[in-house]
Amino acid sequence: MSRPGPSRRSDGRQPLDLRPINISVGELDRADGSGKFAFGSTAVLASCTGPIEIRLREELPDRATLEVSHRPLEGIGATPSRALVTTLETIFPPLLSLSQHPRSLIQLVVQSLSASSTSSLSSFSSSTTYIDTSSSTSQNTWPARPTSNLNDEEDRDDYRPTSSLSASEYSPSTSYTFSSRAASINASTLAFLSTGSIPMKGLAIAVSVADLTAERGGLVLDPTTEEEGRAKARFGFGWAFGQGLSLVPKKKANDQSRMDVDDAEGEGDGPTEMELVWVESEGDFTRNEWVEASHISKAAARRILQLSRTRLGEHIDKRRLARS
Repeated sequence: MSRPGPSRRSDGRQPLDLRPINISVGELDRADGSGKFAFGSTAVLASCTGPIEIRLREELPDRATLEVSHRPLEGIGATPSRALVTTLETIFPPLLSLSQHPRSLIQLVVQSLSASSTSSLSSFSSSTTYIDTSSSTSQNTWPARPTSNLNDEEDRDDYRPTSSLSASEYSPSTSYTFSSRAASINASTLAFLSTGSIPMKGLAIAVSVADLTAERGGLVLDPTTEEEGRAKARFGFGWAFGQGLSLVPKKKANDQSRMDVDDAEGEGDGPTEMELVWVESEGDFTRNEWVEASHISKAAARRILQLSRTRLGEHIDKRRLARS
């Protein structure tokens, strides 16, 4: 098992501490729903509009069309923005009940509120994604199996993905930090929730993890841009919380991508289910380090979920008071 990172980080946090989290809901009056999420200075604002009328040539007879766009803090959106949009377009359609609003349009706009790109991450030419988003089971899955049989348990634990992966097994090149991508996912979840008109099957909560040491196992939670820039490995994980989740066929589900956890607030008729809906990783790491990073992200995602529930409840209470 990997050991935690340095006892104190540059900002005074412990290895498994999150930065101060800022959550607000319903700030934008001209949108049906909006949410702002920030890990420290890494902030993102998302707005959602819909369901609204859609052009005839773009409508789908059996479900709503989800349109996602990203606006960077500076300049215009290019490849990094397109990569982030692709991530959001992959995560949210299975979590939204789009079939309840056929022949309509739902728009999601994600606005970066901080400079969340860094040239220091360019030493890694691409980020490797290990989520299977296609019908094929041979691509985009973790761990990628080596060509030779690994009979020794130690060899399996130390196995690293090799450079022999084909181009289709890599996610789009991006300069946005993992923390910024995670904040974008969380802000989008808040925006969908605040609309009140789009049923959701699960809530997507994301967080980033990094390995700061040259030695194996120095994992830290919620790295800053500076920490990501000097990390030997970086990870981003997104977990969906809900009851009766079935986003992945049962034959593909495993202990790493799906698990039952106790409902922290004791609500509902059964346990809250967690399912892995987004993961990207960069750098030099072993399978054990990847697994340990995923465990760290699970615990952090639960904490963020509780805080999000609290903020959303406060927003609902304010709306009720305003109407009364």
